[in-house]
Amino acid sequence: MVGGGAGALTGALTAATLGLDVILAEKTEYLGGTAAYAGAGLWLPLNKVSAAAFADSREEVDAYVAATTDDTGFADLREAYLDAAPEMIDFLLQDRSLDFYWRAFPDYYPDAPGYKPQGRAIFPKPLPAFALSGVMRMIRPELPLIRGGHKIGKTVEGGRVLLGRLIQACMRAGVRIELESPLLELETREGTVVGARLGGRDGDMRVRARAGVLLAAGGFDHDIEMRKREGHPVEPGWQMGAPGSTGEVLAEARRIGAGAELLHEAWWTPAFHTPLGPSFRVRERGHPGSIVVNQDGRRFCNESLPYDRIGRAFRAGVLDGTLTLPAWFIVDQSYVDRYGLNGVPPRAPVPEEWLAGGFAYREDTLEKLASSLGIPADNFVETVERFNKFAETGVDEEFGRGDNAFDAFFGDPDVYPNPALSPLEKGPFYALPMVLSDLGTKGGLRADPHARVLDESGEPITGLYAAGNIMASWTGSCYPGPGAPIGSSMVFGYLAARHMVNRMAA
Repeated sequence: MVGGGAGALTGALTAATLGLDVILAEKTEYLGGTAAYAGAGLWLPLNKVSAAAFADSREEVDAYVAATTDDTGFADLREAYLDAAPEMIDFLLQDRSLDFYWRAFPDYYPDAPGYKPQGRAIFPKPLPAFALSGVMRMIRPELPLIRGGHKIGKTVEGGRVLLGRLIQACMRAGVRIELESPLLELETREGTVVGARLGGRDGDMRVRARAGVLLAAGGFDHDIEMRKREGHPVEPGWQMGAPGSTGEVLAEARRIGAGAELLHEAWWTPAFHTPLGPSFRVRERGHPGSIVVNQDGRRFCNESLPYDRIGRAFRAGVLDGTLTLPAWFIVDQSYVDRYGLNGVPPRAPVPEEWLAGGFAYREDTLEKLASSLGIPADNFVETVERFNKFAETGVDEEFGRGDNAFDAFFGDPDVYPNPALSPLEKGPFYALPMVLSDLGTKGGLRADPHARVLDESGEPITGLYAAGNIMASWTGSCYPGPGAPIGSSMVFGYLAARHMVNRMAA
């Protein structure tokens, strides 16, 4: 297994539990991949955990994913994913280290048939820190300001508890974990992958792969040259994917003839530009009393959209020349007092180093704020005044913010008549720069429903498998709900391991 994230660990656990000898090789000094930074929702429709919480059906799920992914995703992978997701959870729950719970977090396309306002995601159950003391040192540290909140007091939650649980299970199942062991070469014989050459602390190591090699090493997040070639409007330092996601494993698979698709795609999101890197905040755009404006001082989207969908609005604007980054997230003092700002608690002062360094702006009037941002004051004041009228009536006549269940979920139930809208009136006013970030690339190796990598003619490469962001995602240009990236990585890691086991049995 090449990689150290949730997909590689799930594949390793499955294979080892079913009787294979497994080596998991991670390039960096930590396990975790981008999952280490995540809230670790897993979008896995019809699993037994969510089934105990609410009614759902395959017909509803099929309608929802067909409506959202039909033209850009892969129907064969979609069916494999939906078939295997409940089965995988049943399999994982047999291990005492793995446990999950459901909590409400809505699907991302409220206008699609089969939409569930309560969402189809499940989450790993938190654990006290002492329960993971033997493995926490192996898990990648969180990025500063990316999310916060995955360790509350002495409790570990989110991606870190998912990884901790999976690592514990893998170690108990006999998985051999090799850190600082990058894949250097795939070894082939007559078109079949038969092994791999790995780097290591003590020199290179050759591994014979009787059952196969699973590539689950992340995408090409930090290969900015390749990303620009594939049409990604990004700059260095905007990415939130794990630092090991630099694309060389994808390149090695392509060297031996693997086909690739969707290389222009990513799991997009806007992020606040901070001195510590990009800051990903799921809820702040949805709170009432905030807007996002472009270089002309105008709103250009519904600010409460799910992060991938508003990220796509950013991307489209940059590509067609109507948006110059950074865009600006605008709030007033009432917002800061009630909700805080970019992780700063409510009523706490915005850090002076942000203000001094150009990572936040504060002015007494809208006109002065526009001047500081270099945007037209007349347009900006008009935009805010128009938005304030929408807040009074409860109807966003420009972008429909607050008109659906997703927007309401992230709004404020104490705000009337629309929980997603309240005016910006009380100075001082604040602005934070926003750039186009992502949670990883999602284009890569084309695989079949068994997670076998396909060559450029569409035929499986025997012995080679893929899962996670190195694989061209079944979702295409869609992000159906919270946890689709991690859920997909785990499901196809599971399917790859099952196919390896069956291949050995045959």
